[in-house]
Amino acid sequence: MSCTSPSKRLVAAALVTGLALTTTACSGDEAPDADASAYDSADVMAEMTDAVADAGSVRLTLGTKQSPKDLIVDTARGNEPTFRALTMGDPSTQLDVRRVDGRVYLGGELVGHQWTYIDLDDPRLTDPESDFDAGMVETLMDIDVPGDPAALGGAVTAVKDEGAEEMAGVDARHYTLTVETTEWLEELGDASMYAAMDLPASVTMDLYVDDDSRPVRLAYEVPGEPRQSAEIGFSEWGTPVEVAVPQRAKPVS
Repeated sequence: MSCTSPSKRLVAAALVTGLALTTTACSGDEAPDADASAYDSADVMAEMTDAVADAGSVRLTLGTKQSPKDLIVDTARGNEPTFRALTMGDPSTQLDVRRVDGRVYLGGELVGHQWTYIDLDDPRLTDPESDFDAGMVETLMDIDVPGDPAALGGAVTAVKDEGAEEMAGVDARHYTLTVETTEWLEELGDASMYAAMDLPASVTMDLYVDDDSRPVRLAYEVPGEPRQSAEIGFSEWGTPVEVAVPQRAKPVS
C-alpha cells in the first residue's frame, strides 16, 4: 500500500526547520536595552539546550505562514521514544503515524483507516521504494529534541532581543536570530534530515521563548519568496505522551 501524503514536502520542510532551531533560542532572564540587545550565540544555545533537555516531551505544530497547522506531533524521548503525528487540513487526506512498542504504524482517512505497521529494524522503514510512506516517516523518525545543537550553534551569528510579547496565549520573549545556513549545512552531512532544507545563505528567524527559556514559536520567511516560509509552534512541554497501538493493524507485506 503506497500512501504518500500530498503535503509531504511541505511537512518535511516545516519539521526540519523547527527541530533544527529548537536549540538556538535564548533565555528570557536578560533585560534588553531600549534599542534591543545583542547576545552571544554560544550562551544562547547553551541556555536553550539545557531548558529543552529538561523536558522529555513536547507538542510540535508545524506548517507555514499561509497554513500554520499542517502537522501536529506529540513526541517523547526516553529509553523507548514514542510519537504520534497527525496531518491536518482536509480530513479526507489525513494521515496518522505512530511510533510505539518498537514499531511504526500508519493509518488515517487517506488509507481508509486501514492500519499497517513495520518494525523499527526493518530496512523498508526508510526505503523510498518500499510500500510504506518512507519519506514522511523517515523525517518523523529523525525528530531529535534537542539534538544536533553543535552543528547549528556555530551558524548563529546574531541574536537580538525584541522585547516581551504574548504568543499563543503564553507570556514570551521575542528574539530574532541570524543564521548562516551554508555553514550550518556543511556541518551536518548529506544524510541529515536538516540538509533537505532549501534556504538562502543567510536567513533571519523570529523566535519566541517562555519564562523557562523553552521555545513557543519559531518562524521565518525567505525574502522575496513569501510562500517559502515555516512556522513552528511548541507547547505542552513535559506533558506525558500516550501513544495507543492501533487495533487490527497488519504488517507491511
